[in-house]
Amino acid sequence: MKKGWKLLVEYQALIWIVVAWELIVFLQIMPERLFPSLSKVLVVAFELITTGMLMENLPITLFRVFSGFALAAVVGVPLGLMMSRSKLMNDLVQPVFSLGFPIPRVALYPILVFILGLGSASKITMIFLECLFPIVLNTYYGATRVGKLYLWAAENMGANRNQVFWRVLLPATMPSIFTGLKIALPMAFIIAILTEMIGATAGMGYLLTYMSASLMQEKVLACVVLITVVGYLLNLLIQKIQRKYVFWQ
Repeated sequence: MKKGWKLLVEYQALIWIVVAWELIVFLQIMPERLFPSLSKVLVVAFELITTGMLMENLPITLFRVFSGFALAAVVGVPLGLMMSRSKLMNDLVQPVFSLGFPIPRVALYPILVFILGLGSASKITMIFLECLFPIVLNTYYGATRVGKLYLWAAENMGANRNQVFWRVLLPATMPSIFTGLKIALPMAFIIAILTEMIGATAGMGYLLTYMSASLMQEKVLACVVLITVVGYLLNLLIQKIQRKYVFWQ
């Protein structure tokens, strides 16, 4: 009973959205052709799953998402840590991130398409650029906020630089690193969808564009629902990894 009540409270926002959706349809506030009932949308979503259209496109999008995200993590986390430990590195790199952060990186996509083509390479590069900023900045500011007292205490107890890094600095920075990763992963998924909508022959963004061409709103909304579910599952995945490796939070 308590578990059911906890789930009800946790997902109450979703429940209210479903109720509001069905009320709008029932009261005919909007034409059903533009705003179909949730049951119709779910039926179409189930058809997309059973006919194989989802599995034809989802793996391609996930490949692009995880490739760009992983590349950004591999580059961004060490770079953020080095910026926090080296004044020279910080002076060299910080202006690039400070000036580049407000720039909409998606505006660079036409240039990437011109250089790398419409395939996965340009999309992965775009995802990498978009994910790099939150990962680097969260890692950097997280590392700079580690208490100097902990570092000095480790050094006074005889720890060398490697031991201070692996035993003190990195564990203390892990919550901030995962904050950057949790921001970056949904962004990677969003950028993958957007770039596939601009130009692709496969992927969830392509599927959404294909459904839009049918001029049937339930197909478009069904695709949006599936994208939402996948995005939610990606968020659960990164949270599960965080609970495993940052278990002291």
